[in-house]
Amino acid sequence: MKYIKNFFEQFIILLQFMTRIPIPLKINYSEKKLGKSIKFFPLIGLVIGLILYFSNFLITVYFKNIFYNKTIIAIFLIILEILIAGIIHIDGLADTFDGLFSYAKKEKMLEIMKDSRIGTNGTVVLILYFITKTVLTSEIIMINPKYLIICPIIARLSTPVNAGLSNYARKSGMSNAIISENGIFEVIFSLTLSTILVFFIIGIKGIIPISIAFIFIIIFMLNVRKKIDGITGDTMGACLELTSILVLFLGIVLR
Repeated sequence: MKYIKNFFEQFIILLQFMTRIPIPLKINYSEKKLGKSIKFFPLIGLVIGLILYFSNFLITVYFKNIFYNKTIIAIFLIILEILIAGIIHIDGLADTFDGLFSYAKKEKMLEIMKDSRIGTNGTVVLILYFITKTVLTSEIIMINPKYLIICPIIARLSTPVNAGLSNYARKSGMSNAIISENGIFEVIFSLTLSTILVFFIIGIKGIIPISIAFIFIIIFMLNVRKKIDGITGDTMGACLELTSILVLFLGIVLR
C-alpha cells in the first residue's frame, strides 16, 4: 500500500506541476518529491498523448466540416497541447538557444538563459519550431495518428535521462532538486516504462523511434554539458521539445 500511495502522490504532483490539467486534490508538495517523481514523467506524456489522439479522432469523425484541412487540425492540436502542458518547455527551448548560441563563456551563457527577455536566437528557433511542428503534425495525423500518443511519451523520457546522467550547471536552483534525486536507476526505469508504453501502442516497430530518440537525447545532453559543464531546467525543456520534433519526423519516415 505504501508503494501505491507514493506512486499516486508522485503522479499527482507531476500532473499538477507539469500540466495545466485541473486536479482538485491537495498534495503536500516539495521539490524533493517532484525530483523523485520525474521517473514517471513518460506517464504524463501518455495522458497528454491520449487527449491529443482522441481529440483528433473526434475532430475527424464529428467536426470534419469545421476542421476540413489537415493544417487547421494540426494547429488546433498544437494549441491544445500548449493549453494542457503550458509553455515551460517551449520557454526553455528559446532560452537554451539564446544562451548556447551566444558563443559567450559559461557564466555569460547561464546569465543569458536566465534572462526573461527573448533574444534573436530564441525567436528564430521558436518560429522554426512551430512551423516544423505544424507541418509534421499535419502529416502524422494522416499517416499514423498513434504517434500523437507516443510523441509526448518519448519526449518526456528526455527529462529523467538528462537528470539521471548529468549534473546541474548552476550552484543552486529548482532544477537542482530534480537532478539530485535522479540517477542511473531512474534512467533505466523511465526507459523501460517508455518502451513498454510505446510497444503496447504501436508494437515492436516502436523500438526504432525510441532507440533513435534515446541516442539523440544523450548526444544533446553531452553537447550541452560540453558548453556549460552540466544541464539546467532550460536545457531539459529544450531537449524535450526537440525530441518531440524528432519523433514526429521519424513517424513520417518510418510509415
